[in-house]
Amino acid sequence: MPDPGVADAVVDRLRAWRIPRVFGHPQEAVAAVVEALDATGDDPQFVPVRDAEDAAVMAAGHARFTGEPGVCLAAGGVAAAGLLAGLDAARGAGLPVLAVVVEPVVTEPVVVEPVVTEPVVVEPVVTEPVVAEPVVSASEAARVVHRQLAEVCHRLRYVTEPARAPELVDEALRAATRARGPVGLVVPHSAPHGAMRVAASGPGIDVRLVLDELSSRLPPNSVVTADGTGPTAGFANPAGSPAEVVIGPAGLPGSALPYALAAKMAAPDRPVIALVTDDGMRSHGLSELITIARRRPAWPDPRLVVLVHNTRSGHPRCLDPARPVTDDVPYAGWARLLGLHGVRVDRPELVGAAWDEALNADRPCVLEIVTNALTFGSWNRPGFDNIGDSAVPGDGGTATSPMLPDGDGAPAMAGWRSWREGARSAG
Repeated sequence: MPDPGVADAVVDRLRAWRIPRVFGHPQEAVAAVVEALDATGDDPQFVPVRDAEDAAVMAAGHARFTGEPGVCLAAGGVAAAGLLAGLDAARGAGLPVLAVVVEPVVTEPVVVEPVVTEPVVVEPVVTEPVVAEPVVSASEAARVVHRQLAEVCHRLRYVTEPARAPELVDEALRAATRARGPVGLVVPHSAPHGAMRVAASGPGIDVRLVLDELSSRLPPNSVVTADGTGPTAGFANPAGSPAEVVIGPAGLPGSALPYALAAKMAAPDRPVIALVTDDGMRSHGLSELITIARRRPAWPDPRLVVLVHNTRSGHPRCLDPARPVTDDVPYAGWARLLGLHGVRVDRPELVGAAWDEALNADRPCVLEIVTNALTFGSWNRPGFDNIGDSAVPGDGGTATSPMLPDGDGAPAMAGWRSWREGARSAG
C-alpha cells in the first residue's frame, strides 16, 4: 500500500482544496489512501465504485456538475488502464480531473513531448519525440499504461520523494483547473510485510469451515476452480474422491467462474464447483450467470455449483471485521431470478446442509455463504504463476490443502489428479 505518510499528505491537500469526495476502485494497493480518507470523517468522502473506468467517469461527472476538480483513485499497472476512457472523455469535454494512481515503484517520470515540425528552405524537418522511459514497474504492460496516461492527461506527475507529495498534489490540482482537463499523479506503493491471515472473528462464517464441509462431500471425478486471490486453505482431498483443482490467474478476481464454465462445456458430464470471491462475482460473475442459465439445458450432469464468499465488503477497509460493511449483494436471489438454484447461508450449522442441497440440485446453483472478511494468506503465492495450474497425481498421502504451499513453498496437492487422468477415467 502507499507509504502512510504519502497517503496522509495526499489526503491532507485534497482536504485543503475542499475536495468533497474521491471516487475509487478499491484494491489492496489503494488501502492506505482509503484509510487516510476514512480518518478525515468523510471530508473528503471515499466513494467505492466497481471499476476504474467508473471512477474516472464519476470524477468527470462531478467536475461537469460542480465546476470543481473531480478526483478518482485506482491501483497502478494494468488496472490503471481502466481510467483511460474516462480521462480521455474529460480531456475532450474540458473537465478538470485529478487521477491518483498507486504504483509499486516510482523512480522516473514518463516525458512525452509533442512532435515538432520546423520548416527549412526545401522541406520541413520533423524531430522525433523525446521520451524518457520510466522504471515504474517490473511489468512492461504497466509502462505501456503510463505512456497512455501521459497521452490522455495534460500532465502526469510522479511522487518520487515523499516530502514533495503536498506540493505535487497542489501542482496537479492547479494544472487540472487551469487546463480544464485531466492530470495524473502517480504515488508509490510499498508491498505489505508479514503474513496476513483470514480474520478469526467477525460477523461471518469461518472460510475453513465452508471448505472443510465441501471436502467431505466432493463428488468423484469433479472439477474445482478457484480464484487466484481467494481462499483455499483447509481444502482437503477426501479419500476415494479424486478431483481436479484449477486455480485462476493470480490477481484476477472472478476468474474461477469463467474457468468453471469452460470446464463444464468441455466435459458437461462432470460436476464442476467454482470458489469465487465476492469482489470477483461483482465484477464479472453476475453477468456470466446469464451464460450459465442459457447453456445448462445441454448438460447431462446439471451440477455446476458457484460458491460465493459474501463478505459484505465493497473495499479493503472492511478487512477489519470491526468496521461497518458496505455491500450485501443478493447473489443467490439473482440466481433464482435467472431460473438457477440459489442458496444463502449465514449460520455455520447450516453450511453442511447447504452443500448437500447445492450438490443435489437439478440445475446449476449459486451457494452464497456469508463469510469472514477475506485477506491475503497462504493461498497467495508471490511470484508463482498459477494460470491454469491443475493438480498432479500425488503419492496418495493426505495433504492439508491441495493449494496450500508445503514446507518448501511448493503447492501441496498430494492425491489430486490431472484433468486428462480424470477425463480418461470418466470415459
